[in-house]
Amino acid sequence: MTIKKTLMSTMTAATLVMAAQQPAVAQESSAQDALGVEEIVVTARRREESILETPLAITAVTSADLEKKGITSFNQLAEATAGVNISNASAGAGRSDRSFQQITLRGMVPSSSSSTLTATFIDGVPVASPSAIASVNDPARIEILKGPQAAYFGRNTFAGAINVVNKEPGDVLGGSVLLMGGTRSNIDLNASLDGPIVDERFGFRANVRYFAKDGSYKNGANPSETLGDQQTQQVSLLLTAKPTENFAAKLYLLHSEDDDGASAQGYVSAAEVRAVNGVVSVPSQGGSTAGTLLIPDSSNCSILGYAAGRDASEARVSRRYFCGAVPGLPAGFPAQNTFEDSLLAASLADPRQRVVSPSDGADGYGLVREYQHAHLNLDYTFGESGYTLSSLTGLNAEYYSEVADLDNYDTRLLANPSNPGNALTTRRTFWDFPFGVERETYDFSQEVRLSYDKEGAFSGVIGVSYLKTTVWNNLINISSEALAGAGRDALTSAGKSPVETKGVFFGTTYKFTDDLKVSFEGRYQQDYVQGLTTSAPMGTVVGPATAATFGIPAGSYGPLTKLVDATYKNFLPRLIVSYDFNDDWMGYASFSKGVNVGTNTFNTAFLALSSLGIQNAVDLGLSVVQQPEKLTNYELGLKGVFLDGRATLQAGAYFATWTDQLNNRSRTFNDLPVSQGGIGTVQQVSGFANTGETDLRGLELEGTAKFGNLDLNFSAAMNESDIQSFSNPLVSQLSGIIGDGFEGNQLPLASKYSMNLGAQYGTAISAWEDASWFARADVSWKDKQYLNAANLTWIKARAVVNLRAGVTRGALSVDAFVTNLFDDDNYVAGFQGSVLTPTFSLTGAENYAILGLPDLRVYGARVGYKF
Repeated sequence: MTIKKTLMSTMTAATLVMAAQQPAVAQESSAQDALGVEEIVVTARRREESILETPLAITAVTSADLEKKGITSFNQLAEATAGVNISNASAGAGRSDRSFQQITLRGMVPSSSSSTLTATFIDGVPVASPSAIASVNDPARIEILKGPQAAYFGRNTFAGAINVVNKEPGDVLGGSVLLMGGTRSNIDLNASLDGPIVDERFGFRANVRYFAKDGSYKNGANPSETLGDQQTQQVSLLLTAKPTENFAAKLYLLHSEDDDGASAQGYVSAAEVRAVNGVVSVPSQGGSTAGTLLIPDSSNCSILGYAAGRDASEARVSRRYFCGAVPGLPAGFPAQNTFEDSLLAASLADPRQRVVSPSDGADGYGLVREYQHAHLNLDYTFGESGYTLSSLTGLNAEYYSEVADLDNYDTRLLANPSNPGNALTTRRTFWDFPFGVERETYDFSQEVRLSYDKEGAFSGVIGVSYLKTTVWNNLINISSEALAGAGRDALTSAGKSPVETKGVFFGTTYKFTDDLKVSFEGRYQQDYVQGLTTSAPMGTVVGPATAATFGIPAGSYGPLTKLVDATYKNFLPRLIVSYDFNDDWMGYASFSKGVNVGTNTFNTAFLALSSLGIQNAVDLGLSVVQQPEKLTNYELGLKGVFLDGRATLQAGAYFATWTDQLNNRSRTFNDLPVSQGGIGTVQQVSGFANTGETDLRGLELEGTAKFGNLDLNFSAAMNESDIQSFSNPLVSQLSGIIGDGFEGNQLPLASKYSMNLGAQYGTAISAWEDASWFARADVSWKDKQYLNAANLTWIKARAVVNLRAGVTRGALSVDAFVTNLFDDDNYVAGFQGSVLTPTFSLTGAENYAILGLPDLRVYGARVGYKF
């Protein structure tokens, strides 16, 4: 990885050279008015504005807030922010880890791990991968913008946008070192250095971080191992230049690596599975109740579902499942077979199986992830005219590679049905189902804008933007390769999804009076999307019957050949009317539209499957071409200060209609069953369909207060969804709900109600010069989350209490903390699937739930030094 080594070497050398140029000088800090709360400045409309004067729904978390609360990850930020959910559980790949980060605002859940409805940015530069911003460390603030943000931020800002704003270098050389240690081998080392280069016209800021922890859970199949181990290394460098009064430049470079163990996920089943002399037995299907219990039946009800879930005239089938809250984990769980042998190693070492190079990707169970980012911002101001010309250029490259135990239970007592029992073939004696998942994401963006902002009635901006994103996805069928030994086939399951977006945007604000302002913004956007075949060396053959079924051209297509393409054109407006009631209070009303054109627009991967796979796609109601999702949004808001500036309040209400909603449909099936002389080749058919429409409404409240030495913060949200139409055969197959029966239900995987409360008290220590102490408590609560649109099953609400107290004297600070004080072990996410057995007889209708497990209580201490 030459780029990686060069980037890290350059940033490290630059940091050392700049540090040696001048001695360390005490860094000055700005004084804060002791009688009032701090004013927060945001850039939600590409210019600096007070958050209380910006007519948008915004949550801004400053660097000081992050430090006070001890927040070091986006999962912790979401936990501490009402109305925000982050899930690391992916139904499509059967895992719960850091390869996947689903950001949900206002209850709008993306349809897959490769799709996002909440776009992410670093200093206003787009980042295509939804997991990439987890790498940004020690920012100046994080801006969470709610509602469609297309005018200023572009594609995929359907539910909102998250912009990470970096700290600027200080006027004098300074820095900080922060070291945290805690139970379960928690360690977090963070160091930064910033200041001028030669003179104040040029500056730098360098940051490095090392983080590691052991997981909270013992592996039931391998008790010497914990599940949920994580390790991260990051290095970043920011260079700024202002050679003249009119010109400014900012270059930011970031490199991040994750190296995690097997994921922290649990498993509950509605089917009992036993091992009888190496053969699987399922009592509910007439099997023996003798033998060793491998998976207990945790079901508490039977549901009358449909045979295939496509039509109400189908036969009804009684299926055991979970009604109400998902039960706790059974004894011995979580359990994953993470035993590594020569067969697994040989499979992973074969480059024909990989999208990511074997030398860079996972070489055993767990996750390897690498992310690189660079952006360059240029601003030129035309004298005193009020005009500024800006350019934003961004590059992102990310890959992850992961190996997981997809069956999620200890299968060593189950015989391998493909083992011939002779000396000619080396195969595992027991059945197992390890699986590999890999993804590479590249994107390039360029924006040029001209803005006008001068004292007067009018301000505005006009610009053009370009974004190109390419995503590679691959499934490594390690199980069949490990079972078959030599003779592995070349990679066949990789898919490539290119999307190219061009836009022209504008924003204008006119003051009709000193109190009344009207803003009209919009973006005309063209999205060019291609649907390619997979990378199977034999290509993809679309026969006449398949062509007629899906409305695509018949013929033979080579690997990664364009099969279908389309250009989607949309105009996305936003109209805002704001009114200042007095010097302290402002109200606003807005109307906006959003569109989501992502990598899920075309379903082409299933065309490379066998005739049985294509038939499964038909049964799931999949088609090749989908339409972009659309949103129409209305908002009312009120912002202001009261109690003589000691308290602030942001309150808002919204109503939105989400149409052409994409839903993920997938099924695992046995392509050649053992009963037909095969070895049980498991395949998965997956795709997306425009089968939903939902109304969304909500109330959002956020406030801060300062009373002497006591600081308070509070936020609450009600994010209600009301399904108008929905169709998914898998859900109907299990639940017995079909068609109009979903109407009125809530969207899954997001909390309807959430709340956060924080309080901090601190004062000077009179007996100790230049010293102070503080004590802080934070309480976060999020309501239950349904597992699917049937709303029959859910994971319970979570309440997390964090405590922190410490002492600061001069540049040195020491504090102690406990997170998750009451050890709330309720699940953080969940999804449904089918129990895997050697004959795959239980695949089809969903009969298990995989649950994301939370971090349990951690005690620790932190020492910091600023210079």
